[in-house]
Amino acid sequence: MRWYASAPARRTRQIVADALVLAWVIAWVLVGRWVFDLVMALATPAGPLRSAGTGLESRMTEIAGRVTQIPLVGDELDTPFAGAAGVGTDLVAAGDRLEAAVRTVAQVVSVLTAGTPILLVVLLWAVVRVSWMLRVRRMGRQLEDPRTQELLALRALVHQPPRRLQELHADPVAAWRSGEPSTVRALADLELAALGVRSRQ
Repeated sequence: MRWYASAPARRTRQIVADALVLAWVIAWVLVGRWVFDLVMALATPAGPLRSAGTGLESRMTEIAGRVTQIPLVGDELDTPFAGAAGVGTDLVAAGDRLEAAVRTVAQVVSVLTAGTPILLVVLLWAVVRVSWMLRVRRMGRQLEDPRTQELLALRALVHQPPRRLQELHADPVAAWRSGEPSTVRALADLELAALGVRSRQ
C-alpha cells in the first residue's frame, strides 16, 4: 500500500497535510489539558476541607482521650468530643468526594473539548488519504499491462483538459483508437500524474 505520491509536488502536499493534522491534534491535546486544569481549579476547596477535617478529628480525639481521665464525669464528657471527631472524619470524606467529582467532570469536559475537533479532522484526513491510497492501488496494480494502460489512457481522454491532451498528440483520440503505444503510454502517465503516481519505466 502506497502512503505517499511519487510526484514531488503531490508528495509535498501530502506531507504538509500530515504535519498540519499532527499539529492540530497536538494543539487540541494541549487545549484539553488546559481545560482539565481549569476545571480542576474548582476542587481547590477540597484541600482545606480535608485539612480542617483532619485537624478537627485529631484535636477532638486528643481532647476526648484527656477528658476520660477526669474522675467520675470523664466517661460522660467523652461522648460529645468523640462526636466532634466524627464530624472531622466527615469533612475529610466530603473533601475526597468533592475532588473526585470535580476530577470526573474535568475529564469528561476535557475529552469532549479536545476529542471532538480531533476526531472530525482525523476522520476527514483518513477518508481523503485512504480513498487516494485505494485509487492508486486499483489503478497502479498492473501498470505494465497494456490493457491497464489503455484504460488509464481512456480515463485521461475523459478527465484531462483538451489542451493537455493535444500537447501529447495532435489527435489523441485517433491515436488511442489505433493503439499507438507511445501515445497510449503518455496518456496513461498523464492520468497517473493526476494522482501523483509515476508509472514504472
